[in-house]
Amino acid sequence: MDKNDFRDFFAKNFRVHHILGIILGCVFSFIYWLKSGRFSDYVLKNNIYLILFWGAIIGYISFDLIFSSSKKLKNDDDKN
Repeated sequence: MDKNDFRDFFAKNFRVHHILGIILGCVFSFIYWLKSGRFSDYVLKNNIYLILFWGAIIGYISFDLIFSSSKKLKNDDDKN
């Protein structure tokens, strides 16, 4: 694999809405950690790095699903 393959991969899979989803997921997971996770006995809630990682993944997946479904609906409407 060369540099162009990596650039193509990141250009395809990390668009503006993906980055926005990651940022918002991290922000909301940090707020959740501040409110209820700091003093918890559970490993995922107690560890700030794990909760931020989890929030980033959930944000990426959520925004990817939202934008891909809206794009699909728009394409279906254009065909009809």
